[in-house]
Amino acid sequence: MQERYPGYNPADWSLRLETCAKNADRYALCECTGIRITANERKTLEAIHNKVLERLAFTLLCLAKFNDFRNPANNHWISYSNGEIYKTACINATAFNKDSNYHRLRELGLIEYAKKVNNLNIRVLFIDENGGEALFVSDFRTLGYEWRLLKGERYIRCTGCGLLVKDTNGKRKYCKDCAAAGKRMLDRQRMQRRRSLQICEP
Repeated sequence: MQERYPGYNPADWSLRLETCAKNADRYALCECTGIRITANERKTLEAIHNKVLERLAFTLLCLAKFNDFRNPANNHWISYSNGEIYKTACINATAFNKDSNYHRLRELGLIEYAKKVNNLNIRVLFIDENGGEALFVSDFRTLGYEWRLLKGERYIRCTGCGLLVKDTNGKRKYCKDCAAAGKRMLDRQRMQRRRSLQICEP
C-alpha cells in the first residue's frame, strides 16, 4: 500500500484490510484490466449535450460494465452510494442536484430505478457492445476526468501514481499527493545532508 497509495496511513486502513481479509474466501478472485467503451455508447453520451450529465452517465456506464465483468448475471445494475458515484464522476453537487441529475437521465431513457421503494440501485440502459472501441478505461479512480480527457480537455496522468489530473499550466507532472510526498522526500534528503556535513565538521 505504501508503494501504490500516496499518503497511506496504516491506522486508517487496518480495520478495512482486516475485513477484506476475513471475507476474501467468500468470492472468487477476478482481475479486470479495464472495460471497453464503444463508439455507439460514446455517441449516446455526446447526444446528452450537458457536460455534467455526460460525466455522470459515463461514470454510471463504466461502473455498470465493471459490475457486469464481476458478475455476468448483473444485467447492468449499480449498487454504489451517491457519494461514491459523484466522487468518481468528479462532480460537486448538492443532494437536490444529485437526485435531479438522475431524474434527467431517467427521462432521457438512459437509466432506470429498481421497482422496490427501498432499493436505490440504478440500471444503465444504453450499454451497446456493437461498434468499434472508442475508449479503453483501466483506471476507475477519476472517471469524470477520463471523459473530459476523451473530449479533448487538458489532463495528464501523474508520473508517480498514474492518477488523471488537470494540467493547469502545461508543465504539471504529479498529482497533489505525489507532489507532497516528493517534497517531503527532498526535505528529508536535505536534512540528512546537513546533518552529515555537521558531523564531518571538526
